[in-house]
Amino acid sequence: MTDRFAVVWTRAGGKPVKMGSLVATARECRFSYDAIFVNSGLPGFSLLAPVERLLDKTPVVRAATERFPLHPRLMALIPPNSPGNLQRRVYAELLSKKKPPPAPGFETEWGILMLAGRNGIGHLDVFPSDLEAEDWYAQQAGETAVIGGRRGIWGLLRDEIHQSGGIGADAAQALADVMGPTPSVGGMTTKLLAAIPDLPVWGGELARPGTRAVRQTPYTDAVIKIEQPGYEGITVLEELCYTVHEAMGFRVPRRWTLEIDGMRILAVERFDRTRAGLPIPNESLLTAFSSGSPSVTSTSDLFLPEVAAWIKKLARLCAIDVQTTLREIFSRIAVALMTGNGDLHLDNLGFLGGSRDVVLAPVFDPAPMRAWPRHNMRMATPIDFVHGEPLYRQIAKAGTAFGFTLREALDVLYRAREATKDYPKLVTASKGVPAAQKRQLMDVVARERQLLAETIVI
Repeated sequence: MTDRFAVVWTRAGGKPVKMGSLVATARECRFSYDAIFVNSGLPGFSLLAPVERLLDKTPVVRAATERFPLHPRLMALIPPNSPGNLQRRVYAELLSKKKPPPAPGFETEWGILMLAGRNGIGHLDVFPSDLEAEDWYAQQAGETAVIGGRRGIWGLLRDEIHQSGGIGADAAQALADVMGPTPSVGGMTTKLLAAIPDLPVWGGELARPGTRAVRQTPYTDAVIKIEQPGYEGITVLEELCYTVHEAMGFRVPRRWTLEIDGMRILAVERFDRTRAGLPIPNESLLTAFSSGSPSVTSTSDLFLPEVAAWIKKLARLCAIDVQTTLREIFSRIAVALMTGNGDLHLDNLGFLGGSRDVVLAPVFDPAPMRAWPRHNMRMATPIDFVHGEPLYRQIAKAGTAFGFTLREALDVLYRAREATKDYPKLVTASKGVPAAQKRQLMDVVARERQLLAETIVI
């Protein structure tokens, strides 16, 4: 395999600056900070590679593996290789037109990163060269937004999400023109990054990510989630769970709901952007932990108490409030148990900010996936359950790793149950959720509440 070279830039400080250089080989991926960037005071490549802890001549090295042919921080910028990821299909189609097309595996991943490695989640922008970086930033400064109204782009999206095979060249180019060279995010539903009008009601208008205004109407960046076959009602249930978290005092992003061309859509404001549109570093727990150890490659590689231990280790490299972070994570787990969200894994928890100001990211992706039998898993991040001991006592024991006493951890679970006592009624009253999913979710929630009630009070 030929060695590959690229550059990483950022505009986290307002003005685009080069952060460093990338070299990718068959054996490893190396990132080196630019000497000028070292003294910029800007957040670095990742929480596990803070610029203030590394010399400008010390590269960040990650051995290449099948799961991570590139550094995990870079893999997070590449649309996941799953049939349901529309943007992956778009860029795979565009790459297939190259002569010769890239080979499957590393060559394809690298090709997609070069096509779609900027303006994504977080503050890193990846380019083939400094010249292309400068040209792209210049275009952004004067680019006219591409708008999608109630026709055109939405009809195209509707047609494409109903099939998971190849996408036509014309459709791929049309979607790429709207989305721009920006990576999407993974998950069970189609998700796109776009800008929408910053107004109380959304009518379906879209612009490229980063658009700040269109014809004097302010725009804000959002993650656009589109229901697809097999997950009818998921956007309704996710919005309900956002509302539940918000009522309990958790930090949640703004949302907009819409039904257009037969599709239900949930737009969630991106919290990795300032009000002025500047990027804020953002990494999932999976990306951060896998950057620190080759043994962490998936969302199920750590037991719950180990997650707490990793966050304590992270505090050696960045200024994170360990106690506040740990306690909120366990509190979110308690709510997830009481709402049927068995999908609160390491990729659905994130860190926001650089090494000097990192905090736990607001709640995102709280959909109660246990409403679908194929996703009926109690906890995506497991504990080492012991037969014969009350289930929720064991969960509370895991909570002691998060800074609680056993009694306090049980209290967190009980408070979550009390705060969500109206949740079953709200699910029952939800419009647009199939009856089968309502029954499944109600059975799950009732069972969890009963198991908690059976736990011996200490």
